Order: sequence, then structure tokens, then C-alpha cells
Amino acid sequence: MDDVDFQRIKLTASRAETPLSISQCLMLGQTLNTKSLLKNLSFLNRELPVRFSKRIVELSNLPSVLRRTEPVMSLIKNYSTSFSELQAYSDNSRLSFLSPNTHRREELELDDNEAFQTAVQKEYADLLQKITNRHKQDVIYMAHGISLFKRYQITRSEPSEEIQHFLNSFNRGRLGIRIMVGHHLALQNQLYYLSGENSSSSYLSVPSSAQSRRVGIIEPQCDIEALIQNATHSAQFVFFQHYSTVFPPNVHIEHAKELGGRKVRFPVVPALLHHILFELLKNSMRATAEFHGLDKMSYPDIEVKLSSNPAGDLDIRIKDHGGGMPPEHIVKPFDYMFTTASNTVCIDFPSIMTALEKKPQSSAMGENLPLCGFGFGLATSKLYARLFGGDLTLNSTAGSGTEATIQLRRLEDQLEQFDDK
Repeated sequence: MDDVDFQRIKLTASRAETPLSISQCLMLGQTLNTKSLLKNLSFLNRELPVRFSKRIVELSNLPSVLRRTEPVMSLIKNYSTSFSELQAYSDNSRLSFLSPNTHRREELELDDNEAFQTAVQKEYADLLQKITNRHKQDVIYMAHGISLFKRYQITRSEPSEEIQHFLNSFNRGRLGIRIMVGHHLALQNQLYYLSGENSSSSYLSVPSSAQSRRVGIIEPQCDIEALIQNATHSAQFVFFQHYSTVFPPNVHIEHAKELGGRKVRFPVVPALLHHILFELLKNSMRATAEFHGLDKMSYPDIEVKLSSNPAGDLDIRIKDHGGGMPPEHIVKPFDYMFTTASNTVCIDFPSIMTALEKKPQSSAMGENLPLCGFGFGLATSKLYARLFGGDLTLNSTAGSGTEATIQLRRLEDQLEQFDDK
């Protein structure tokens, strides 16, 4: 990019991001019509260039050894291209009513030319889908770049504190973009096609039940047990792909007494919770099988317990009997590129990219990623949990097992977080 372009990027990046609110996202979907969707388009027209520009500045400020790796250079190129396309759309005089200075959806006054509004929405959706496709493999690019960086930094076994902070910030920003874009595309699909199941943003979806009342990418009353079972099946599938002849441990779900044994329903973005559950369950399955021996016919169950508190928050505890982690590892699971896999495990990034290109719907779910050794799983899972004010914690006892707790905040408190806690 030339100096003029980068000056515009830096100027745009100096603007503040507007945090996402799950309540507001639901409200948009519950009052869904042509005009409300166009108001959201106006909001995205201002917000997305800000978010893309901040990612470019972050990437450009990386240490040169990391910034000049081929995967990171590809990321910078892709984000710069997306920023340019978004700015070109925003600069289009035909769309002058979508002023970047309109900060709130409610402030926009629209005429009643519905044919024009519909054409604008389709045009913008096509642009968002093109950008979505370009960025589906961002995590793979970044993980590949970090792995190359580690090879160059021979004396360093893991990324520095500076790189850890960058990865948290970059991935948090990337995820915020993904949710904003995916929600808008899913809502447009629901408005015009009356079904989110064929949404072009399906990479942000997981299978939903017949009783699903999904609003965009949000499930206001998600059946948490069904989502756990779905993630269990995905984790068992990847486990069996890895070990071939070994059957994975079973998963037993229990409800706490205060839930009265009833089905737990809670507002979530199913794709995000699925990612966290999938990562934790596959880790527990691998740890349990390897601790007890791969020659066993059966293993202790992995126990999942659901509980709530008076404030309306929900906890999901996943406990395994996989031998736990040695003391020197307990502080490391949420570091990027940390893995308990053997050093002989070598990640073939080009093959992963090829597989994801052939089956893009699975790129968000992880079914095409290796069972272990990738190194981003727990770090990104904690980030996903914290994005809307929740958390993910681990309690491990060497020689026994590990208990992971996913904390989900009540709907009113689910506001996007921009900083590390």
C-alpha cells in the first residue's frame, strides 16, 4: 500500500469502535424490516472501515521478522483490500445518505423508495460476502506466521508477551467483525428468504433444532444441552479420525439442582459456544484416552454440569479424568502456540488451507483442524468466552484430571469487551 492509503488507514483507525450489544442485535432482528436493515447497513458502513483499519495498523506494527513472513504479508494484503473496498463503497456518491458520520442507527432518515433500498442492501450484502470469503482462513494464516516466527526465534520457545497481547487484540477484533458481518447477512437472509438455514454466512452457524427461533446468528433461547451434544459429536468425529481404532470417551450431562432437571435455555451466539465446547471436549477426550491407554475398550465419562446463579448467569463445567497437567503447564494453556502434543506433531498448514477451501462451512467449527498441536484452540476459546463479558477458566490436578468452567453472562450484560481483563 502507498503512503497516501496508509495515512487514510491510520486516520480511520484513530476513531473509536462502537461495542456490540447482544440485546441491541436481538432488538434489530425482532423489529426486522427493510428500513431497520438499511439503518444497520448505515451503521456498518461507518463501523467496518474503522475495525479493518485497526487490524491493519496492528499487523503493520508487528516485529519485522514476523510481519515479513508470507502468511502475515497475506493477511495485511487481504485486510488492506477489504478496507479499500469498504471505503470505495462508502465514498460512492450514489450512497451519500449512508453518511459515515451517522453514529447511531436511530439517527438515519430514509426515503420510502423501497426498490432502491432493496438494491442497496443486495449490493452491500454481496460486498460483505466477498469480504467474508476472503477472511475465512485468517486464524490459519496467523498460526502459520507465528509458527514460522518461532523457528526464526530459536532461543524463544513461545511468543513474547508483546505477541500474546497482539494476538488477543487482533483475534478479538477479527471476531467482532465476523459477528457484525455474519449477523447482518443472516438477518438479510431471514428478511428476504424467511430462513437462516440457507444463509450465505453459514460458516458462522451450527445446526439448529426444529424449535429454533434464531435471530440472525443469535439464539435467544438456545437449548444448551443440544448444543453440547452437537459439539460432542463433532469432537468424537475428530477424535476417531485421529486414532482410527479407538472409541472416544462418552460425555455425561448433568443439571444442577437449582435448574430442576429442566432443559436449560440461554441467549448465545451458538457458533461461538460450539467452538469453545468443541475445543474443550476434544482436549478432554484425547487426555482421557492417552492417560488411561489407547488399548482400552472404554474410558471414564467426561462429566458436564450446568448451573446458574441468582444474577441469571450460566456456568458450564466440563470435568475429565485425563490425568491433569503437570504444575509447570498449568499457567500456560491460554498462551498461543502452547500445546501438550508431542514435539513430533508437525502441523501441515498448506494442507489445512486446502481442506478448508474444499469445505468452507467447517472452517469455524474446527472439524478440519488436527486433534492437537495447533496451539490456538484454548487461547481463542478463552477469547470467545470473554468477548461478551464471560470467561473460561481451568482447574487441573496432576495425576487426576482437569475441570474447565465456561461462564456465560445474562443477556443484559453481554456487551463486547475490547481490552484484556
